[in-house]
Amino acid sequence: MDNITVPTDSGVVNVTTGHKTGHAHDEPFVILFIFSSLFVGAFIRTVLKKIHLPYTVVLMAIGMSLGLISRNFVDFQPYTAMADMDPHLILHVFLPILIFESAFAMEAHTFIKSFFQVVVLAIPGLLVASVMTALLAMYVFNYGWDWSEAMMFGAILSATDPVAVVALLKDLGASKQLGIVIEGESLLNDGAAIVIFNVFLDLTLEGPQSKTIGEIFLYFVQVAFGGPAFGFAVGKIVTFWLAHIFNDALTEITITLASTYVTFYVGEAVLNVSGVLAVVVLGVVLSAERTSISPEVEAFLHRFWEMLAYLANTLIFILVGVVVTLRAIQGVDGNDWFYMIALYFGINVIRAVTIAVFSPILKRIGYGLTWKNGAIMTWGGLRGAVGLALALLVAQSRPEDESRHDYIVILGNKVLLHTAGIVILTLLVNATTIGGLLAVLGMSDISGPKRMAMASAVRHLNDTQKRTQGILKTDRFLADADWEIVQKMTDVEDPYHTLNEEAALENLVNYRKMSICPECSTDVPNEPSPNEFKEMENEARLRMLKAEKVSYWKQFEHGMLSREAVRKLVEATELAADIEGAFVDVMEIKKSWSIKGIYPYLKRKLEKWIDGSVDHGIGEPDNILLRVPFHIANHVGFESTVYTVITLNLIPIFIEIFMDESTIKMYSTTFQEINYTFLSLYILEATIKIMGFRKAYFLSHWNQFDLFIIIVSFVDIVLDLAKVQGTSGFNPGIFKALKMVRLVRMLRLWKPAIPKIIDFLNKRINMQLSFGYDVGKGYIVGEEEVGKLIVHMVDHQQISTAMKKISQQGKLFVIKELGLLQKEHPGIAVAVKTRQAIRHVLNNIRDSINELRGDGLLDEMECIKLEQMVEIRMKRLLSAPSTIPPPPPALLIRNVSWLKNSLELLSFVTNHAKLLSLNHGDVLCRRGDRNVGIFVILSGMVRIEGVNEDRIPRQKDRKQVIDDQLLDYMTAGNVIGEISLLTDRPRSAHAVCETSCTCFFIKSEDMKLGMTLFDFGDLDLEKRLWTACAIRFSTFVMLSQPNFEGWTKERARYYLDKGHVLDIYPGQKLVDISDYSDCFLVQGKVINAVSHQEMEGACYIPNTTLKLILPTEKYTTAKTILFGVPKEQALPVLASKISVMSIMDGAKAAAQNSTLCLRHASIQRANLEQKISTTLAIKASSSRLGINLRSIQSKTGTKDKQSTQSKLPPINKVDPEEGLPQPDPKA
Repeated sequence: MDNITVPTDSGVVNVTTGHKTGHAHDEPFVILFIFSSLFVGAFIRTVLKKIHLPYTVVLMAIGMSLGLISRNFVDFQPYTAMADMDPHLILHVFLPILIFESAFAMEAHTFIKSFFQVVVLAIPGLLVASVMTALLAMYVFNYGWDWSEAMMFGAILSATDPVAVVALLKDLGASKQLGIVIEGESLLNDGAAIVIFNVFLDLTLEGPQSKTIGEIFLYFVQVAFGGPAFGFAVGKIVTFWLAHIFNDALTEITITLASTYVTFYVGEAVLNVSGVLAVVVLGVVLSAERTSISPEVEAFLHRFWEMLAYLANTLIFILVGVVVTLRAIQGVDGNDWFYMIALYFGINVIRAVTIAVFSPILKRIGYGLTWKNGAIMTWGGLRGAVGLALALLVAQSRPEDESRHDYIVILGNKVLLHTAGIVILTLLVNATTIGGLLAVLGMSDISGPKRMAMASAVRHLNDTQKRTQGILKTDRFLADADWEIVQKMTDVEDPYHTLNEEAALENLVNYRKMSICPECSTDVPNEPSPNEFKEMENEARLRMLKAEKVSYWKQFEHGMLSREAVRKLVEATELAADIEGAFVDVMEIKKSWSIKGIYPYLKRKLEKWIDGSVDHGIGEPDNILLRVPFHIANHVGFESTVYTVITLNLIPIFIEIFMDESTIKMYSTTFQEINYTFLSLYILEATIKIMGFRKAYFLSHWNQFDLFIIIVSFVDIVLDLAKVQGTSGFNPGIFKALKMVRLVRMLRLWKPAIPKIIDFLNKRINMQLSFGYDVGKGYIVGEEEVGKLIVHMVDHQQISTAMKKISQQGKLFVIKELGLLQKEHPGIAVAVKTRQAIRHVLNNIRDSINELRGDGLLDEMECIKLEQMVEIRMKRLLSAPSTIPPPPPALLIRNVSWLKNSLELLSFVTNHAKLLSLNHGDVLCRRGDRNVGIFVILSGMVRIEGVNEDRIPRQKDRKQVIDDQLLDYMTAGNVIGEISLLTDRPRSAHAVCETSCTCFFIKSEDMKLGMTLFDFGDLDLEKRLWTACAIRFSTFVMLSQPNFEGWTKERARYYLDKGHVLDIYPGQKLVDISDYSDCFLVQGKVINAVSHQEMEGACYIPNTTLKLILPTEKYTTAKTILFGVPKEQALPVLASKISVMSIMDGAKAAAQNSTLCLRHASIQRANLEQKISTTLAIKASSSRLGINLRSIQSKTGTKDKQSTQSKLPPINKVDPEEGLPQPDPKA
């Protein structure tokens, strides 16, 4: 196809391509320069991983090389044309990114704690450093600079950029507080330096007469205080917006990016405040309230801003290198190099003097300041991107007075030259030697406890490596791999344990060495010195607090904690970390659900006011004449009529108040008549109520208020009549004020609104209680997770035991307080538990969707649709109600795991259950008593003292376990006594009512009768009980295995819920577990059929085991209970209902799908006949006991609920002195 050209006024247009051929267009050299610089930066970053040089120094060197090429080769100049860009554009593009990324990445709590230290260094410290640098430039340089020019230069060089130092401090594990102080100072002094720079740049370009001292002071106040205030306001708006967005990465990242630039530009250009300080505060607010960001987006958001900061640093240092070569090198002589070296030494001395001057203040605020930290801050005062950007601005600035043009050009080049030189020298010298200074000061030494923690972690990883290799060596596909190479390539080395430090490490951990007793030559372990013990204790404490914080964030990510709750808990850990020897303060946690403040006060006052009403509870009078006004006063229409009258009365009152005097006189008679009419109506209302309520009328606060209004109205009428009759001596203002008093009548309209106000106050109080319950629940879960990790935090037994005790005491205290809270406000606990249950289910559904996508069973679009459906429901949880009425007892007992999906068992248990009402201090059972039954707690809280029934002790460890005392609390939904019932062992713990309780009690005889009646198929009650107990036992055993490290308790239970108790028949000697992915020995003993290793419950059976040998009764008296999770291809299809016909249908299906020999066919037939006869016998027994299985199965929904509740016996009140009802021996 030929191109068609059309002539135009501006040239010839090619219609096919749309390009103008009459004019040349500029090539995109700027774009090429940008992306080529980024490409070079990526290459340099890769190379520098092996060469320890500052990244920014190398970039500036590359930029200077490009500048030299551009100066000598004209054809290359278009590629460096970006160096001629407006410096304001460069500053405004790069600076917001660098500032926000640093502020957002800081830990907000530490920054706020050290805020005053940062302010002292960033404002007065910057002023002192700028003045001293200006004096140095004026009296050392021979450039002839005046005070304005020197102060401008001093402000540029006082802006620090310690990126390299902060990164090194993090790598070496040095003080986090020191790094925050250095970085925070850099952020604030950048803003302050820019303010000072702008003031003196204007004075330099426009002359000293352009601004007065007063104008400069007002400008500084406006910029310094207006910027943070504007940034704080924008930060609150952004966090509110982000909090209402759920898991939308693109939207949330766009909001943070747009808000950063909008804050900077609006602050700088519109409000004339410091955009830098505004962006700093914006970043700190978002960091402090990062819970407003979706957990799934937060990590990606941090990476996004890290990438932007990396790109900005890369471009600005290459660009400055080009500009320095093209502009600043011109006219350089030998004196300039001397001045640069002198200036480098001078600014280091000036920084040291500045820190020394303010050190008395810095020592007493924030985290304090040691001389070592002061030395690091002095040597770590690097200069970087901000100073270079300001120097570029000077280099490209031009004065209004053309006569000073050449002077300003030379001034700009000198400023750029010396700024670039100082940046290069500080990065090349200070940044590369700061590590050596840390080593000399002993600040880079890894403490003994840290080394021991790392050594313990490495040992754990090596154990994991060996176990993994042992499992893989039995794999049929990997058995012949070269395991020596595998061992070599997977060895984990201790990063703190080098060849040069081995001797030092041994000395650091000398408390692990052994000494020889001089008397008996016995090896005796050395104890650490007091200082070593204190250091170990503090390190373990900090690790414990960090683990708690990680647990809280993990709960938040899984949706188990609200934004406010995780913020409260994280704040508690951070406060504890700042105080030596402190842990999370449980009393501070308790304040979360302690209701204080204006809401309960107003609620009490309003309820007290309502309680004074006599509208309800007054009997009908005996007098017939008084009954009529009584019924009128109590009628709903009467109150409505009164409120209508009051509303109509307000219209003339407002007209008379706001009408001028002349008009009032004209219609005074009309207003008086209206006033008299309404007063008569009020008197009539009071008369009717007095006749109906009699003496009780005067006891009501509202009626007293009505009488007060009537009295005031009479006074108003008297004074009004006096005014009409011309009585002198009254001020006209009195009459105006009395007319205003008439407005008091409209206060009666608040009466119907008070119940609504009380409802609003109740909602606010419930929200506070829900927040508190959420905080307490999160704390308990955190302590449970941390309790399993304390052993790995410290090797010293005494410290480990003390930390466990502190954790356990705090957990039990909060459990008790939450139990009391649940007793007093059951709806709050139900609401929180319901929300968490919904989130658990939705999390598992989302995980299942991802698994289906990973297996290839769902494509991308199908997964997106399903995930969106799940996330919509997750978002609805953010507005879930703060209180939900607790379920009735009949519904609560249905949730017992061994009664689920079985109306027959539910009917049997409810028929044999007694509903007990217990008082505080009543004893449910005592340790050592024989089992008399099980308890299902319906409300209240029970204290458990003794041995945890969630584990079955081994025979050889039973005495040790019994000696270990357990203190725990159980609330609604928990069951007590299952293990004792199944094992027929005495009670292992005391159970005492901590509050008044309601529970179901089922006798042991009734439970055993149920196990006799229901011993087939899915209705096997004993198997159901063992399955419920086995899941609890296996959860604890499972989480202690390395294979399941990192699993949560909820995930483990969800996985174990797929399993079941294995069927073991009498006389069976061998059990095949090859079809099970994981198997647990709950009780008894088994022997590995291959290795002959003996195992005793409760324990985890290695998944390499295929068959187990069951020992005879003389080797073990306990019944062997095995629990297994089948492999996915071997999952059994379990029917929810078992009948004779289903057994026969199953037998027919089995006969059709397989062919048996004569012997096994006869055995199967005999077994089938036995099952049929057993089922018929059970039916007969059930009919005699009044249990009609078929009729029960046909009842569902509301009918079933009503039938179950109707069968419940009345509440059986237990006398605390008599104890629980004992089973009838004749039963």
